[in-house]
Amino acid sequence: MAHQVIGRPVRVSAREVWTGGSQELITWLIDHPSTLNDALAMEFSTISRGREASVMAPDLLAEDMAGGLCVLEVALGRAGSTGLGRLITCASALQAERAVWIVEEIAAEHVGAMNWLNRSGIAKFYLLQMQCFKGPEGTITYLLTPVLGPSPLVRSAESDRRRMVERSELRLSFFDRLAAQNNAPVMVAPVRGMTSVTHRLTKLAGVTYNFVVDAKECGAEVRIVGVGERQRDALAVYQVLFEQRQSIEAALSPEVLVWESLGSGHFRIASMIPGGYESPETEWDEMQALLMELMGRLRAVFKKYLHKL
Repeated sequence: MAHQVIGRPVRVSAREVWTGGSQELITWLIDHPSTLNDALAMEFSTISRGREASVMAPDLLAEDMAGGLCVLEVALGRAGSTGLGRLITCASALQAERAVWIVEEIAAEHVGAMNWLNRSGIAKFYLLQMQCFKGPEGTITYLLTPVLGPSPLVRSAESDRRRMVERSELRLSFFDRLAAQNNAPVMVAPVRGMTSVTHRLTKLAGVTYNFVVDAKECGAEVRIVGVGERQRDALAVYQVLFEQRQSIEAALSPEVLVWESLGSGHFRIASMIPGGYESPETEWDEMQALLMELMGRLRAVFKKYLHKL
């Protein structure tokens, strides 16, 4: 009985297949656009050689069906940083929406770099690996595999992070202007990330008068904080003040007070007014004048109650 031996494809270097180097592979990709379309899960209306236009142009230029520009760099053998640098330069110069790096051998540091580029949000970066396999009869199989691309989740998270940074910067600018007022209303210099700044201390440990600001409102508050063994002391101070709530609110009328327990020995009693760090900066001075007036009345009301404690 005759036995048929089934051979297994063996991976071979892309340079053995495209003996003319990367330029031959570029020509092959132009002649076989479906290969790129399938690997990137998109459809290009045109794919052309980029370096015919300029020395600093990418290896390939492509345009998707919506008119978006994509730049592509091709490298046989091990990926080098020069190719990645050229890809970034071309994508920036041409304001491309997508940038694709096609390589044969991938380095871990380049995967990390491409992930970082995708988090930046400047463009959508893709890393594709070109592999070649030779069958037992000498037939060649090409495999263009997507290694990484822009993750919607990562891009969304990065967008959220940038918004948080922008909000933090606006809040810091608001507090900086408040601290620069002639009557020096801020006792502790504001720093990035603060949602409130201390205006004055009281004679009670952990009890302060603070300015607070949010996107749409700002205000003055009494903040009560007890850490560790002082949590019970903070709770006792808050409870005593809360028992006097009716008379305190009557004295501060028409302002409305918000009484909040923030957990773990942390409490606040605040009065808020319209206008926050998202308001036009031309309105900040007027808002802050009202805010300082509100703080003055808040301190006048709470002073006698805190003094008794």
